[in-house]
Amino acid sequence: MWLKESIQKLFYRSWVPLTITLIIEFAIFEIIGRKQGQPGFASFSTIILILNQLSIFGIMAVGMTFVIMSGGIDLSIGSIGAMSGVISAMMAVHFASISGSFVPLSFLIGILLGMVIGIIMGSIITLWDIPPFIVTLAFMSLLRGLANIITNGKPISPVPEEFLFLGRGLWVQFIPVSIIIFGLIFFTGLIILNYTSIGRHTLAIGGNEESARLSGVPVKKTKLLVYILCSTFSALAGVILASRMGSGSPKVGVGDELAVIASVVIGGTSLSGGKGSLWGTLLGLCVVFTLNSGLNWIGIETFGQQVTLGFVILSAVLMDKLQGKIKEQQGP
Repeated sequence: MWLKESIQKLFYRSWVPLTITLIIEFAIFEIIGRKQGQPGFASFSTIILILNQLSIFGIMAVGMTFVIMSGGIDLSIGSIGAMSGVISAMMAVHFASISGSFVPLSFLIGILLGMVIGIIMGSIITLWDIPPFIVTLAFMSLLRGLANIITNGKPISPVPEEFLFLGRGLWVQFIPVSIIIFGLIFFTGLIILNYTSIGRHTLAIGGNEESARLSGVPVKKTKLLVYILCSTFSALAGVILASRMGSGSPKVGVGDELAVIASVVIGGTSLSGGKGSLWGTLLGLCVVFTLNSGLNWIGIETFGQQVTLGFVILSAVLMDKLQGKIKEQQGP
């Protein structure tokens, strides 16, 4: 009996299933790739490539994890990224006409814009008690439209060389700067979640908002902080993407919220709130982006990748429900 419960706990409540999935993905794509005459998929260079691809989404996913754990959702992250990237690129061009040393200020402006958007969205959600789905859906459309109006639907380019550092720069000659930034954001998120009252309050609100309120948790303040955090990280991701592309485009980030939410849910964060971890989110990101990279590796087209991702998301939701049932059967 004890052994059975231990196995259930290991495979349904920890990182083990995701790690096994990740290993299986690498093994399958390695085998298929070799049969097709491709070089080895399971290599250090492939891992760096996957981490570089997921770094931008990972920064967004850190903020999204907090939002979903609080029982909310944010559908505007892609549009926030696009808007911040556009504004940052515009300011970089402007500052470059004065002095190249001022260009880094454009990064800060883009990030601050995301913070302001988070304050506005969070205030509407908390002060008027409007469902996050509605508010963030409205901002998804509003910000995308504004970005297109500002740019006339055209990318801001060319940009000064100094603007390319965040997206294309390398640390010790082979590790992209974007991976380093993602690592810093990830561990900052871990500290906030595990060692501050914001993390405890976020989980409490997601578990039972009314009980949290009666226990003295500042519900509105915590929700506001969570949306500010998510928007700020999304803006940072958008600035890095603009830097990587070498232009500020209003058309980037469409559908990014799907990949981010999928990664968070696959990582074990419950869509109903109150449960989740950033380590799980990291593994979820690795599973999703290893899958995308592997499908590209063996020549599966984009539509096939979308179908596969849909099945993965559905499987993650079903697994979440299964975990809940097992927990109910085992009791407190």
